[in-house]
This record gives sequence, C-alpha cells and structure tokens, in this order.
Amino acid sequence: MYAPIYHPPVAPPSPEVLAYEREILAAEGPYRVEERYYANPADADRERRWVAERMVREAQRRAEYAKRQASVTPVARPRVTTWLTPRERQRVEAAAGEHFASIHRTTLDSVRADLALGDAEAALISAALVEPSDVPALTALVRGFPACTVTGLIADADDSRALSGTLLLGHAGVTHVVDGRVPSGWQALRSTLGSTQLPRAFQRDALGAVFSTIGTGDGDLPMGCVRFFRAIFAPSVTTAKALAADLGVLPTTLVSRFYRAGLPTPKQYIATARLAWAAHLAESPALSIAGVALRLDASSPQSFGRTVRTMTGFTAVQFREAYNGAAMLDRFCSTLVRPYRDTLRAFDPLSERLTVPVHPHESAAASTPLAGRAA
Repeated sequence: MYAPIYHPPVAPPSPEVLAYEREILAAEGPYRVEERYYANPADADRERRWVAERMVREAQRRAEYAKRQASVTPVARPRVTTWLTPRERQRVEAAAGEHFASIHRTTLDSVRADLALGDAEAALISAALVEPSDVPALTALVRGFPACTVTGLIADADDSRALSGTLLLGHAGVTHVVDGRVPSGWQALRSTLGSTQLPRAFQRDALGAVFSTIGTGDGDLPMGCVRFFRAIFAPSVTTAKALAADLGVLPTTLVSRFYRAGLPTPKQYIATARLAWAAHLAESPALSIAGVALRLDASSPQSFGRTVRTMTGFTAVQFREAYNGAAMLDRFCSTLVRPYRDTLRAFDPLSERLTVPVHPHESAAASTPLAGRAA
C-alpha cells in the first residue's frame, strides 16, 4: 500500500481579499472578472481570488509608499495666498509652522493675481469677509484656476456670519471649508495646505496645459472631469485602481464610463501622465534613471525601462534625451486630449448619468437594464 500524500493546509483568504472578491462579484457578476468572460464559474472564482489577492498586495504597497513619502521632509514650503481678517492672519501664521508659507492680501483681485503669476499654489478665503457681491469674482477664481486648491476658513466669525459666509463660499464653488473655531480645525488646515497635499509645480503646469487644450475659456468643466485630471497627475496615483479609489468609484465602473463615452481608457491616461512626470524628473542631471523609477514608485528600473520602450519605442536613456517635461505634456495633450476635446467638455466620470454621446456600438445596449447597472 502507498502512504497517503500529505497536503499542507491552505490558509483561508484574509478579510481584505474576501472584501475585494465581493466587490468584484457585485460589479461584474459570477462569470466575468476584469471584463473577461469565463464559461466555467470555478475558473471565474479562481481568477477572482487571484485578482483580489493582487489588489490587496497593491494596496499594501501603496500604503508603504505613502508612509515612506510622509517621512520625507519637503524642500520648500508651499505658498498660500490669503484673504483674511487681521486676527485670522495671526492665527494662520501661528498654525502654519513649517507646513506652508502665507502671502496675505487685502483683495480678491490680489489673490487672483498671485495664482495667475504662479506666486502661490493655493488660496485661503475667510468666510467672515465674503459678501454676496464677491461671489462672481470668487466663482471666476475657483473655475479659472482648477489646478489650485481654494479653501475657506471660519475663524473670526460668529455662528450667523459663519453660516452665511460658508453658504456664499459653497455658491462660488469652494468645496472645502475649515472650521478654525475648534482645535482640530487647525490640524485640518495644515493637512489640507501642507506640502504633501498641494499640487506640485509640474502638476500645475500639466493641468494648465490640459485645460488650455480643452479650451473651455472660463474653466467651466464638469467637476468630475477636473478631479480626474488632477488625480492622474498626482504623484501618488500610479494605477487605475488607485485612481478609482481616489475618485471614489469602482475600477470597472470608471472603465465602463470612459468606454461608453468613446474615450481612451483611464489606464492610458495614467500611463502617459506618468511618462510626463518621468520626462520632467529626468530633466535633473543628478537624478539617475533608477532614481526616476524610484520617484515614480516603479517596481524596478527594469520595469520602468520596459514601460518606456513599450509606449515610446525608446530605451530609458533615449527617452531622456528625446523628451523633457514640456515635450511629453504636449504629446499627452496631442494624443489624449485634443482629439477628444468636445467630449471632455461635457464628460463627468463621477456622474451616473452619461452626459456625452455613447460609443456607437453601445447605443443599442445602453437602454437595457444590464447596461444601466454596468454604468
């Protein structure tokens, strides 16, 4: 008789893996995984488990990277232009510390000039100063500089003035207001305007090039479209799943909305945006190719080199010689923005309602209940 073969026990999946499996199953059903169809449910289950485990590993890797980045001391403090009361200025200076530098102005026009000239990365507006007559100018500021962070502050105001000022800020399109009347509000202010949160200079240039190419004139793009382009040029967003998490939608839902609108995939946008970052970083002579790959959170310099060769046909060294940041941004706009300008002007990837014409071969299916759930 033969001795039975010993099979070591298989560890059960972690709660995180099971959660991702349920999410994928709810989004795609029992026969599809990442938009691939499996006739055998067991094959789909096996693939779903593998995808969920990969997603958990990616989430852990992103968390470790974020932890490393948080420990890095920024070289320079972000600059924040403000329109505040004298008392609020003093309190903001005390709270800012080494997190950001304040440029105090007495008018909204001066704040706008700071953002237009690139003298500041963000604006801080007092709820105590905003009047109904200021709403049009503040709205133009928020829409005109979508690459810049505009935050409201409640500090030197009673309850009645705080409420009316906050409503006026909301009418102008300011989406984030900090309450400085409580201690936690100042920590929230530092988190919002600190160096790890504000867009970097190249990110502002990239967003400026994109929005200029779309050519809306007054910057009146759907907020979901603005958030999408902000996210893909954010240094911390490296994958389509990270992008979906940042936007608060399922990855498959995001892909579906781009497909139905006839746009390139989110993955294409992210990959080309990462190449623009790579070209910008490679402008620093002291930064090696391996250093560029590390800054972009690539798994290895070799992996970074393969990505560059696949997308451009160049080796990493040839890519560095052929492109700088501005040239790669121009390529991004030429291939992914300019041909789809009319669609992007009305496209909101965060809206459940499709506001642009659907992809031609989706038009018949878009009215079915299944297509409605997929969106």
